[in-house]
Amino acid sequence: MNYGVEMAHVHSKKRIREATLLAQLAACGDEPLTRLGLRREDLMAMLPTFRGTIVFPDDPNYNTDRMLFNPVFDPYPMMIIYCVVNSDVQLALMLAKVTPRPFTVRSGGHCTAGFSAGSGILIDVSALNDVYVDPNALFATVGCGCNFGKFRAALKPYGLHVPGGECDDVCIGGYMQGGGYGFTSVTLGMNSDNVISMRVLLANGQIVNASATENYDLWWAMRGGTGGSFGILLNVTYKLVPLGDVFGWAIIWPLSSGSEMNQAALALNVLQDQYMATAPSNNLNIQVSLCYQPGIVGGLPLPPAPMYPYLMVRGVWVGNAVDGQAAIQTLCNLPGATTQWTRETDFDTLNESLLNVPYGMPCFAEGTPMPKEDKASRIVARRLTTNEWMGLLNYFVSTPNPYSYFYMEFYGGAINAYPITGSAFVHRTALFNAVLDVFWWTEEERAPSQAFLDGWIALMEPLYNGEVYQNYPRLNDPNFKSKYWAGSQNALKLVKTKYDFNTLFSFAQCIVQRGVLDEDIATPEGVPDELRRAIEAPILVAKFG
Repeated sequence: MNYGVEMAHVHSKKRIREATLLAQLAACGDEPLTRLGLRREDLMAMLPTFRGTIVFPDDPNYNTDRMLFNPVFDPYPMMIIYCVVNSDVQLALMLAKVTPRPFTVRSGGHCTAGFSAGSGILIDVSALNDVYVDPNALFATVGCGCNFGKFRAALKPYGLHVPGGECDDVCIGGYMQGGGYGFTSVTLGMNSDNVISMRVLLANGQIVNASATENYDLWWAMRGGTGGSFGILLNVTYKLVPLGDVFGWAIIWPLSSGSEMNQAALALNVLQDQYMATAPSNNLNIQVSLCYQPGIVGGLPLPPAPMYPYLMVRGVWVGNAVDGQAAIQTLCNLPGATTQWTRETDFDTLNESLLNVPYGMPCFAEGTPMPKEDKASRIVARRLTTNEWMGLLNYFVSTPNPYSYFYMEFYGGAINAYPITGSAFVHRTALFNAVLDVFWWTEEERAPSQAFLDGWIALMEPLYNGEVYQNYPRLNDPNFKSKYWAGSQNALKLVKTKYDFNTLFSFAQCIVQRGVLDEDIATPEGVPDELRRAIEAPILVAKFG
């Protein structure tokens, strides 16, 4: 008898995993399954080929696993299915289709409207995080659950780059499908503009490729149509660019007196006139913030109080320090300006400095628990007057707490040069995306914080172009379809109908929602010819092997 083979079979990790899942099923009882409308046999049928793990509400890790990045959302899914390979996602989707309850898909859990979890089955794809880099052909294939901390680290040895999320924890999946703005987007475009192809699991269980030459309509729609609308994104292939050391800076203006406010308004006018649509070069990437800080010159430990309001300008020059300094010298010379730091280094190191040196934005003392958050976006496509800039400055310093954070992501350059009909990301005439984040810890603080955000939205009403960045969704934003997708709505509905006819994928701000009567019937009128032909063509199913 070959005892070694027999022992390996008996004690294989597969057997141990199956035994663990069986024990979980036995321990959970019938109640969770009954609430989901599942039979025990449905789960048992998964076990032979399932490689991931399942978390039930009685699991010791459940209360950690169910949470999203923003603690304002408090979801209680009845089952969390962690997938580690594409076939796991297929099995999880088959299971989700059996239950009458809605399911959700989560990669990083950073959705600002909480769409990353619900009360039914939660399909977690965070472990689909492999990265393959071809430094010669200049492309990378990345799993949907890969976060940008890992992705940047994988690219760093080769000196390669693609615009990405500034926060290390943000994952590819949802970020790319909303467009994906980053610190190099003016130079290189939105993250979604750099997508060569993607692999997608459809509602019928088939896996397809989507690119400019294969299922073009799906490739078009998923680059800006928001995550979870057309299928489950499995991986993305990006084109890469070589990126050596870059130049970054931080300039600051105080906002504690009337004269300082006037200096800040002057700085905003100069930024608008010389650094927005008329930027000296596409190499220049700028973000402008209003934020409370302990001071101008940093130092640890962080002083807890007092905090003061400041106008801050930070950015990346894709090039050397000499040319970068020349590009920003006009800003440095403005009244009231203090240059906090300048640095020429690799992008990873610079990204960390832009977010946290000398203080983080917003500025929380070390050890402070994660606050609850709400935010809103408004895209601006016209010049603001001095009075309008002053109105924004004066409103910001009326914040009910020093943790509110207003910022402007400058557009232009490669973002606006990309064809407006080339993807579902349509915000190609913007000067900047204006965003206000508010934070609170207690229920007593919640009402004034959200009232402050509502007041800012009202203030922005005459200033913005009616569009909103779909990666910053807000649940109670009316007319979200026109705000996110403008003239692309009709084409998105046609793509949705083709790839997900029964609206299996549905959530509160999906282009077509399950059970919601949409009076706007999708028609081919106004859809670009290339896209219309792709929509009318049959779906090409991927062939592997």
